Amino acid sequence: MALSGRCRTVLLILMALIGVLPIFATSFDTELHHRILNTRESAEPYVSNNVIMLSYSAPKGTQVVSLALEHEKYQRFYSYEKNIHGIFILTMPVPEGYNEIRYRLIVDGLWTVDPNAGIQRDSRGVQVSSLIIPVHSSMPTPGIKQLSDGSIRFVYFGEYGSRVSLVGDFNRWDPYLTPMEESPVHPGVYTVTMNMPPDSRFYRFVIDGHEIPDPENPLSSRNGWGEIASIIR
Repeated sequence: MALSGRCRTVLLILMALIGVLPIFATSFDTELHHRILNTRESAEPYVSNNVIMLSYSAPKGTQVVSLALEHEKYQRFYSYEKNIHGIFILTMPVPEGYNEIRYRLIVDGLWTVDPNAGIQRDSRGVQVSSLIIPVHSSMPTPGIKQLSDGSIRFVYFGEYGSRVSLVGDFNRWDPYLTPMEESPVHPGVYTVTMNMPPDSRFYRFVIDGHEIPDPENPLSSRNGWGEIASIIR
């Protein structure tokens, strides 16, 4: 039996919430679910549990609404989906490490700004939408993570004002070659992102001259020096 337009829209939104559609997968949030289904008018972006919900009320007949992020150089489009009230909705995870995102909308191929967000001008004088991210929502996850561009990010949570660096077989275990920068937004959070040589296997953190394995990485073994080191997966 064919689904009615209304039933199909509800099904699409529910599928998007559990990650079946290419709307960003998020952990289930009852309040977020309620907002997506019941939003009747577009409103300012909503941030909860490291998820951003954006809404857009488009003129009748609008087919496609997308969003592109400035820090991704507008090279990737994220598509909104209509809820049962005809409001275009997009949910996406908060980008780690950012306390502000700037973006533009693309409505049926035409670039524009989000009328529900702050407006700024970029270095070219072009208007962009701006959203301030709550501090607690932009904190990176500690440990090791491979990013979409193939680079690897290392994050260490420690004390404010420490000297932290990364050592491993990729930099000859030299504590001076790869310092980790402390976040200006999150005191005590140290990060470095690298493109690793393909034969890289082991790493450790150096905190104020003392080497330790990554406390957030459960994979470890003995390196060439016989010391316990974390494994680069």
